[in-house]
Amino acid sequence: MARFLAFVLGILGAVGASQAPEFTQQYLQNLTGRVEALTEVVERFDEDAARSRMSRSQALDVCLNDAQPDGAMSCLGRAEDVATYERLSDQLALLEATDDWQRPIFLARNFDEDVFASTKDKYEPAVPTTLVGGGYAAAGFAVFWGVAAVIFGMIGSLFGRDRY
Repeated sequence: MARFLAFVLGILGAVGASQAPEFTQQYLQNLTGRVEALTEVVERFDEDAARSRMSRSQALDVCLNDAQPDGAMSCLGRAEDVATYERLSDQLALLEATDDWQRPIFLARNFDEDVFASTKDKYEPAVPTTLVGGGYAAAGFAVFWGVAAVIFGMIGSLFGRDRY
């Protein structure tokens, strides 16, 4: 029975881990869409700054330190958009520079909570048909089966059984 349970847990690990590359791909698409949407906002902000003979950083300083109520809300909102754009653009560049095998691991350590939540809400599982998906499935099976086998082996040894 313990072998069967270890095998079932291994299969569950394979199915779960095989989804990592697909989730990462959908996250990347979501992130790309957000960066593209913010690009236009940031370009307009840069144009407004240039018309005022300021760089982006100078214009951001003006927005963040503006004590006047007129226009301050709009300026602060645009400053937040620019900060979000820069943060998401940096993450996008790092994700695109990471190879396919390491991308899910990188994403697990470095994700944006809003993009992650949005991706999770719309995520659709997919059958892994790539080498990377198969590799993650094999690793998931090995980890879950191995951990279950060790645990069941320890439990069996407590009751005088040598084999799990």
